[in-house]
Amino acid sequence: MKLIRISFALLLFGLLSSCKSNIVEVPESPYPISNDSFTLDTIAQDFIIPYGIAIVEDNEYFITDRIGKMFHFKDGNRTEILGMPEVVTFGTPGIAAIMHGGLMDISIHPNYSNTPWVYISYLDTVGIAKVSRLKVENNEATQFETIFKTRNQNYTGNGMRIVWEDDTHFFLNIGNSNWSTSTNPVLNAQDLNDDAGKIHRLMEDGKIPSDNPVFENYTSPTTIWSYGHRDVQGLYFEKSTNTLFGVEHGPQGGDEFNVIVKGKNYGWPFFSYGINYDGALASTISEDSAAIFTVLPEHYWTVPTDYGGQAIAPACLLKVDKSNISDWNDYFVFGSLAYRRLMKYNRETDETFGLNIEGRVRTIKQLPGGDIIALIERNDLRLSNGMIVRISK
Repeated sequence: MKLIRISFALLLFGLLSSCKSNIVEVPESPYPISNDSFTLDTIAQDFIIPYGIAIVEDNEYFITDRIGKMFHFKDGNRTEILGMPEVVTFGTPGIAAIMHGGLMDISIHPNYSNTPWVYISYLDTVGIAKVSRLKVENNEATQFETIFKTRNQNYTGNGMRIVWEDDTHFFLNIGNSNWSTSTNPVLNAQDLNDDAGKIHRLMEDGKIPSDNPVFENYTSPTTIWSYGHRDVQGLYFEKSTNTLFGVEHGPQGGDEFNVIVKGKNYGWPFFSYGINYDGALASTISEDSAAIFTVLPEHYWTVPTDYGGQAIAPACLLKVDKSNISDWNDYFVFGSLAYRRLMKYNRETDETFGLNIEGRVRTIKQLPGGDIIALIERNDLRLSNGMIVRISK
């Protein structure tokens, strides 16, 4: 039996290797490298796990570090914002890595100049996933309000991306990456009384929108927009088509690209194109049965291996439009945690390519001026060397 048969096998290999050497070997891309034309400029470093970025303008951002810190970055100067909530993180014994929890995404109100709220998502000290909003005054968090929290503890929740639909509504994903098996399925993601494994839609103040779905046996809407998700870690809302896209971690393989539709069930843990970490089937039903009552992914990724398949572990999602990097326009780009590089996906041709940007890219956003900015997690566990890079033509 192989010693490592889990979806983050390559991640653990890289983490263990980093304890021995300053140079961390990056696995070869499982997809052809697209030799696109761009330049990279590291604009900030010395982070642990830079996780979320809220863009005010081309040279001003708010950035979260998953260990529980928030920074204001403007014109090359970085200042820590004080007064942040205490968070909880979970790792793997013997490896200094955060697998779950912490301070995750950050977003500003779409009308920030007139409504200067900053929104953050995190796991609190008792394992409750929360969204709070605050204002920043004199480098300190003020007017702190918790506007959403899960009804249950959610230690397996990851991602927690905040994506705005318009000036008054935003989407929030909460993961459910538990160790469900075909013989012992864990049904949190299917339980509408549990907030894990769901995408939620909320008003700017955390209230429930009146046009959210009303599910069977319910008489009124809840925050839940869609359910049956394992671990969505990338969300992107395309305003031109009013479409929400998500990339989602499968178990060992079966990572998904989904079009998120109001009120729909996305199948976990009943059906997955991935397998369990022990090599057994993850699904409890067939693909044909799943297609009757769940939404199958528009695309899925499983890298073939001699032990049944490997995940790419997508960590973020951006559809590039009218950017300065012409080779990326109209592609979806995302970070692969397992293969430690940026990748791009062509929805029209169903092709995936590796890119010559290495590292665990946690977040990628497009700046107003057309450049791209990426947050890349540390590659040597002994150093605080997570970094922010600006990608230009």
